[in-house]
Amino acid sequence: MFKTGKPVTSKDFIDRKKHLPLFKTYIEENQSFMIKAPRRFGKTSIIKHLLESNPSYEFVYIDIKRVSTIKSLANNIINEAYKISAIDNFLYKVKNSMFDLLKSLQKFKIDNIAEITIKMYEKDDIDEVEYFLHSLDVMNTIAIKKNINIKFVLDEFQDILKISSNDVLDKSRSVMQHHKNITYIFLGSIETIMTKIFEKKSSAFFHFASIVDLPPLDIDELYIYSKRVFDKKSIKVHSLRYLLEYLGGHPDYSLQVLQKLYFISIANNIKELKEKDVYTVLIEVIQSNQAYIDELISKAKQKKHSLDVLYSIANNEKSKLDSKSLYNVHCSLEDMGLIKKIALGEYIINDIFLKLYLRQKNNDVELLDYEYR
Repeated sequence: MFKTGKPVTSKDFIDRKKHLPLFKTYIEENQSFMIKAPRRFGKTSIIKHLLESNPSYEFVYIDIKRVSTIKSLANNIINEAYKISAIDNFLYKVKNSMFDLLKSLQKFKIDNIAEITIKMYEKDDIDEVEYFLHSLDVMNTIAIKKNINIKFVLDEFQDILKISSNDVLDKSRSVMQHHKNITYIFLGSIETIMTKIFEKKSSAFFHFASIVDLPPLDIDELYIYSKRVFDKKSIKVHSLRYLLEYLGGHPDYSLQVLQKLYFISIANNIKELKEKDVYTVLIEVIQSNQAYIDELISKAKQKKHSLDVLYSIANNEKSKLDSKSLYNVHCSLEDMGLIKKIALGEYIINDIFLKLYLRQKNNDVELLDYEYR
């Protein structure tokens, strides 16, 4: 079936046959790695699928986008780390159930590192970066005590620079490189920033992790999978392959369209979806994502000339800006995660619905350059 709206795992996961074996090898060999790709490209799904499919893996997942300070990030990591030693809500118990907490710590023989955690947590003038580094050490210490390797996923890793100073990267690397019992898995949607963090020679994380640039879904794989799903219900979808090619293998949008086609067919007992039906559903899905598209446009509007440059890229038009100004706008749009450089002076818009929206005159999405086939 076509699942959308949350990370997809287990039987609902559409295989990335070219990538799963590599990621699985990294995980099994305890090799830290980084995956970069635009938002909604399935980074979280592919990692959760791999980690949840093997009961022997001990893993921790943290989404940095969901925290507002480096201290709250550290708190999340600490709670997840102590949970591995069967101590739930560690920091809550520091405040409300210290006696029971101390008994648990002695039982699992982690009272020494926990004593440091408690002292740091209770300090009024805590150094938040040092507290964050300590949280990483806690995770490794518990892994050593339990004689395991923890697969530690840090999603939207580039956002750590939004909640802390740049030196957090240097300090994190100096701590992480000594953690033999943790496999770090970094995910990021702002590709330019992830590249700066992990691939520039001057960066703290240069050569720390293997690098993977996750592409769109393979059209052949997606076509075979989706056709099999429709065939099981004896549903014929006209121009199915053309539709998938038009969507460019975008994981989330492709599955949204496929899901809507599937549900419409089942709910109305329709056994044949013609080209016009497919086109209508495509329009409806684009419109249902209007709030997200508006969010991206609002993001672009925050920087001068950015929206105009996006329009020129979407419509293959030459910008009227001078070369220096255009370069600066391109860099800004890349750092927002809105465009990607594919060649010297050539850029593409990462979000295909945003690109389609910007191509339409008067923003009328019912005038798509979609051909009936």
